[in-house]
Amino acid sequence: MILLIYREIVFIYIGNGGDKMKRFLLDLSSRYTRKLGNKLGLAFSLIVCVLILVLATVSYYRTTWIIRDNYISNTAKELKHMNESLESYVAQIDALSLTFRRDDNFMEALINDEEDFSSRLYIENQLRNLFFSSRDIAAVSLYIPRTGAEYTISRLTDSPKLVVNYPKYMMSNPWFKEASSRANTFRSIKPPLQSSWAYNTDNKPLFFTFHRALINIPSQRPLGMVSITINSAYRDKMINDILEQSAEVIAIFDRNNTSFYNSNSKILSNEADLLQSINWTKPEGYLNWNSGKQDFLVMYDVSPGDGWKLVKMISTSALNERAKNTRNLEFLIGLVFLLIGTLLVTFTTKTITRPLKRLSKQMEKVGGANFDVMIEINGNDEIAYLSKKFNAMVAKINDLINEEYKAKLGEKTARMKALEAQINPHFLYNALQTISTEALVHRVDHIDRMVQALAYILRYSIRTGDNVNLSQEMRNVESYVMLQQARYGERLSVTIDLEETIADIPIPKMAVQLLVENSIKHVLEQTLDPVLIRIRGYFREGRTIIEVSDNGPGIPEARLKELLELLQKENWMSGQQGGIGLKNLSERLKLLIHSDARLDIRNLPEGGASVQIIIPVEAGGIYP
Repeated sequence: MILLIYREIVFIYIGNGGDKMKRFLLDLSSRYTRKLGNKLGLAFSLIVCVLILVLATVSYYRTTWIIRDNYISNTAKELKHMNESLESYVAQIDALSLTFRRDDNFMEALINDEEDFSSRLYIENQLRNLFFSSRDIAAVSLYIPRTGAEYTISRLTDSPKLVVNYPKYMMSNPWFKEASSRANTFRSIKPPLQSSWAYNTDNKPLFFTFHRALINIPSQRPLGMVSITINSAYRDKMINDILEQSAEVIAIFDRNNTSFYNSNSKILSNEADLLQSINWTKPEGYLNWNSGKQDFLVMYDVSPGDGWKLVKMISTSALNERAKNTRNLEFLIGLVFLLIGTLLVTFTTKTITRPLKRLSKQMEKVGGANFDVMIEINGNDEIAYLSKKFNAMVAKINDLINEEYKAKLGEKTARMKALEAQINPHFLYNALQTISTEALVHRVDHIDRMVQALAYILRYSIRTGDNVNLSQEMRNVESYVMLQQARYGERLSVTIDLEETIADIPIPKMAVQLLVENSIKHVLEQTLDPVLIRIRGYFREGRTIIEVSDNGPGIPEARLKELLELLQKENWMSGQQGGIGLKNLSERLKLLIHSDARLDIRNLPEGGASVQIIIPVEAGGIYP
């Protein structure tokens, strides 16, 4: 069909130009299309030319939609993540403001600040403590309605200094009324005042001011109003993470459409029109918006808690610029592909088909389960490379068959050894039970207790499973300590203090016993003095901590440094002489419990050493 079209084009082009010219061109065409390679080259060229023309027509629109969809998808994830981070950050500021309300001494000082100098001094110290607790805090102020006094400390001055003022009309401010309302949970978040307070020392706008009313429970009236002004550091970090182009604009609003940030007020000069164009009944989405000067693709996301509204937009022309570049690149690739493809089809058809036929025959043999075939490799072209890979594949299949056979044989051997190994532990356990019974009959109670403890340790060590809960592990530790105290007498003292809320947290089997055993080995056996080992378990700051400490001489600094470096190593088995037990326990914590679980080793200031097992709270699903 293609050849007929080609000949027709020749006839049309020549017209009545003469019979000789027609015969010459037809003869040339006939000779050129007689060979298979030439036919394939001509057909390939015509097909690719048609495809390039079609791609040149539709590539722009197709690429535009792809880039648009990807931009919408990625931006939606970025805005959602930013909203989650913003809500988390505000929750931290909220928690800081509540420290005053939970401080009974501070609440009492609010009542006595005029009469009692110590109360006023206490208020000032607590304000300073909060102010210097974070570099993100630009200013902290406390207004006391009863006296009209306002304590303020700020980084907006050359040197932070706490001052006391008596401003007028403070209680008439909208934010004061909002923060004093139960409906607003006694708090208010507003932009900083449009004055020198709205900018930090680098002349950058501050982020927001968090107002918290310190309510007197009986009267439901505020005893004080804490205002925490936050600088732009955290906000700028979030913005820089998601702004990729200068043509993009991002803005932050609260649930009342109050503007807290606009990255480019020149582009987004009409915030009110944009906010009215968005359907806020949906928590997230996108729309096309015209600012009067150009078209924009607008993305938005609303946080479920505080109602933060994040808006990110990019001009349509910027998105289309990407599509134009992509279309031009595809067009260039198509032309290159046409040139290379035509040359390959025209000049290498015969040299390709013969090796491919040989390769096909060998593949048929492999398909018939004959893996002893090999292809003779001639040359260094693509077919030779393919032949090498085919030979390597056949050799790999043979190796895998041998490995599978050996693996199955080894598995059967391991099962037999496992069955044999089960006989000895059960025999020892039954023998210990017999000894315990004899001790009871002869009223030798201490021997009975020791045998029972040893029996429990044996049964615990051979039980299946890699993890146990903490209460089971501690029962094993108590049995182990009983046997060690029988050996060392009054030289060994052990105290155990565990919070009940962490009794069911999962932990690798024998984990705590290993730490107690290390304390006995490296402290008790190295000194004649009495040794106290303390085992504590508690929940702190979203983590469960199990600590084993002693009152020994501590770990030498050089050895402590080696242990800490060992815990960070990946290839730690090579040439390691000590600390393998602790490294093994660290790896078991990460593999069996949680990827963020870890060991912490340190010397105590009062003497002795401490090893802590630190497990994130979600690993055990426990929320005390």
